[in-house]
Amino acid sequence: MSQKKRKVAIVTDSAAALSPELISEHGLNVARMEITIDGSTFLDDGSPALEGFYARLHTSESVPTTTAPVPEKYLEKMRLAAENADDVLCITVSARLSAAYDSALVAAEIFNEENPEKSARVLDSQLAASSQALIVLEAARQASRGVDIEDVELSASEVVAKVRLVAMLDTLKYIHRSGRVPRIAVWATDLLSIKPVMEFSIEKIGAIARPRSTQRGLGRIRAEMESDLAGKNAHVNIIHAGASQNAEHLREWVTENLNTSEVFVTQFHPFMGAHTGPGLVGASWWAE
Repeated sequence: MSQKKRKVAIVTDSAAALSPELISEHGLNVARMEITIDGSTFLDDGSPALEGFYARLHTSESVPTTTAPVPEKYLEKMRLAAENADDVLCITVSARLSAAYDSALVAAEIFNEENPEKSARVLDSQLAASSQALIVLEAARQASRGVDIEDVELSASEVVAKVRLVAMLDTLKYIHRSGRVPRIAVWATDLLSIKPVMEFSIEKIGAIARPRSTQRGLGRIRAEMESDLAGKNAHVNIIHAGASQNAEHLREWVTENLNTSEVFVTQFHPFMGAHTGPGLVGASWWAE
């Protein structure tokens, strides 16, 4: 059965880590990244082959690498999206983290030359993972209401400015392996059982707390959420890297203590998880 034609269709990349169910529900088109670990390369297509990524990362001595979709992959998704839409908005992972944005720009230029009666635009989410997912989903909701591409892009940009990602790392070992922190920091955090709580948002990137237990780390995440979201209509994406039990506890707390328009759990994307390691748990959120 053909989809009902709409004004705007949404394209994104797999750094958003959206589930097949959410992709289908919102009619999204997703360009896939590639992940290489121990000499084996996997397409990030949600297949079972990637389910054991964090278990494999735990024992691997090599530093995994990720490859952004090439322009042809974005162009393929734009063409597919345009079959049932007048215009296409592509929302990419942060240009600071990946070449994905540049690839999408090249694809959009080709698409616009091919389709002078249509328009493809590219929005740099400036974020990644669970935050990117929330931005994409808001854009998809606006698109489903039949608004023009300018309004869809504006709504997505407003979420970019609001959304926060706060997560607890189990260790700094993997960030050290990627060259981002000195070895002494890893030794100190492991010795003292510190579980760094990090933020990744437009306003701040870096550590916001250094609790000395998992429970205290989760408590800090809950406190940040409550401070931002109490009494408001919230959108929440719980994330984890091979730590489903902690993620489920956090989801239960959210549903019991906050007013939510949406709350769901996703696996932290290997694009970032390769550098943070297994055991990470946290959330992205924004309030209307």
